[in-house]
Amino acid sequence: MSPRQSVCCGPATPGGGGAGGGGAGGGSAGPRSRLAVGGGTHMQEQVMHDLLEARRLSRSKAGTPADLLLSMLSNMLLGLTPDRGDVELARKMLLKHADPYQPLNLDTQMREANLDADVVGSLMQQLGASGSAGTAAEEQAAAVQAAAAAAGSRGAQGEQSNGSSAELLFQTSSEAEAESLRDALTLLLGLGRQPLGSSPLASGCVAEDEGCTTASMDSASDTDGGAAPRPCQWVPPPVIDEVERALALADAWQYDMWHLAEVTKGHALSCLGFYLFHREGLISQFRIKPTKLARLLRTIELGYVDNPYHNSTHAADVLQTFHVLLRGAGLTTHYLDRVGLLAAYFAALVHDHGHPGLTADFLIATSDPLAVRYNDRSPLENHHGASFFSMLLQPDMNVLAHLTQPEKNAFRKQVLDLVMATDMKQHFTLLAQFNTAHRLSAYNKEAGPWGLANARRAQRTSQSGFEHGSVNGTEEVVASDVSFSARATADPKPLDDTERTLSLQIALKAADLGHLGEDVEVHKRWVRALEEEFFRQGDKEQALGLPISPLFDRTKQGVSKSQVGFYDFIALPLVHALASAFPGARPLLACYVSNYDHWRAVEKAAAVAAAAAVAGAWEALRVGGTAREKRSNKAKAGIKRAKAAKKKAAKATEAQMPAAKTRRV
Repeated sequence: MSPRQSVCCGPATPGGGGAGGGGAGGGSAGPRSRLAVGGGTHMQEQVMHDLLEARRLSRSKAGTPADLLLSMLSNMLLGLTPDRGDVELARKMLLKHADPYQPLNLDTQMREANLDADVVGSLMQQLGASGSAGTAAEEQAAAVQAAAAAAGSRGAQGEQSNGSSAELLFQTSSEAEAESLRDALTLLLGLGRQPLGSSPLASGCVAEDEGCTTASMDSASDTDGGAAPRPCQWVPPPVIDEVERALALADAWQYDMWHLAEVTKGHALSCLGFYLFHREGLISQFRIKPTKLARLLRTIELGYVDNPYHNSTHAADVLQTFHVLLRGAGLTTHYLDRVGLLAAYFAALVHDHGHPGLTADFLIATSDPLAVRYNDRSPLENHHGASFFSMLLQPDMNVLAHLTQPEKNAFRKQVLDLVMATDMKQHFTLLAQFNTAHRLSAYNKEAGPWGLANARRAQRTSQSGFEHGSVNGTEEVVASDVSFSARATADPKPLDDTERTLSLQIALKAADLGHLGEDVEVHKRWVRALEEEFFRQGDKEQALGLPISPLFDRTKQGVSKSQVGFYDFIALPLVHALASAFPGARPLLACYVSNYDHWRAVEKAAAVAAAAAVAGAWEALRVGGTAREKRSNKAKAGIKRAKAAKKKAAKATEAQMPAAKTRRV
């Protein structure tokens, strides 16, 4: 299947928000105002305007304790007495040391939405929210004590391939040149070809201290039968042509990364990464040696474990979505300088590096080495960031050599800020802070996302600077090289560094869930992959005698059962807020909504089928009861007739008795 652009989403419309990133968001986004530097009267008017605006937003139901506190403070500044019930609730939350950014009564809201108990438990567990899911986590932690000895450790596998195999991939890197994109693709595809889906650990030893050197590593290549790989295998020109055609579509809001993984033989991450660095001019600007960058990208790629979902193809998908979102929302002008763009791309590249295919809760419950090392605090995200910067310590992969020390410091801070934000346990905190910074009210699930999503659907390709192309005979909508530069509105500007970082974090979080907005068939393939990964953890939990996590039991329906709930409570509030603050991101919301409507239709059809089955069962019982009643009545009539015949016979017998007596006399 070639990458496809959905009609519902349209092309990556390059519209940006107004100054400061604000914009109309279906009534949810308010103007971002600032205090005047001079003029006392104007300042008072501005303060009053801000207070009234804050009060207007607070009229809607407070989504979090933080919203409630802000509403109370706004009322007090306006000379109004806060509601006593709100004050008591705020006091209660503070005394409980509750997370002020976690939605109020989240589990109750989910149950009121008629979500299945397993779905509620799974969502609460992923988000680290308090509620019924906490009991299961405690039970799991307690149960694992008896099975810990037999559990083993899988968490550190991803670390083993951090970079010790880099020399193998580029044994002749000093001789190889990759000045052009085509040369780089030839180099990336020809060096130690890795079969699609193969594990980075399947190719043999990975470190010298494990009994082999990089020069003697064996390869599971399907072309050389296990012999040491040739650093520069010949790649047929038609293969390079097909890869270039697929990469040319990388500016589309919907992209089939499975297709790129297939045409690159499993190297979608390194090929797409090099393509974007080359196209954006980052290689030349920072004087990065192409072979050094290629070596780093291939080493990052090898560090991704052979998981059904959290693999290098997923990382490539996140990178592509993040790239389009940054461009489409206009964040590359004022939110990112050139070092920032370099850091943003690398953050997407490594955001799941070395992921073991297990949840952080499982690692913590089983005392996995990653959980022990990072003191149970975001063990996965800490590992992803640390493994990347460990690679950069190696001279043959240090692509930051020509950056100044302040630039290196800024690069490291931004990469870590973005990677750490992908921890779903921080979801509500980050989203609430983003909504506060952009003056957005809480997402209204009853109103839904359709109004804002439909705002840009009608815009035509001719208005956005997009061109039409085709791959494998299928018409595609692809972005031209200048499509993101011709904007109808000014690119948004950050209020400060805190809001800048927060907005980039939300953008990466949306990209991390990007498959929710892909073409529906591509999206469903990602859902199946995630479901299988969860089932594998459920198998481990069962083998260890642990409670199986909600939706992780392969004998039951998996995450496909929770799609509507995930959209309602996690995905849509996130992307709706992003599209409200940055109108250029609305095409992504439209793509999300398209698949949301699909799952709603599936759920409705299932409900109709279930209702029909119940009605059929009742009808069968009714018909069966009627038949039984008829048979019973028939039997009763037969018995009645038999009794009547017997009675008649008895009377006839009695009538004959006098005649018999007369004859005897």
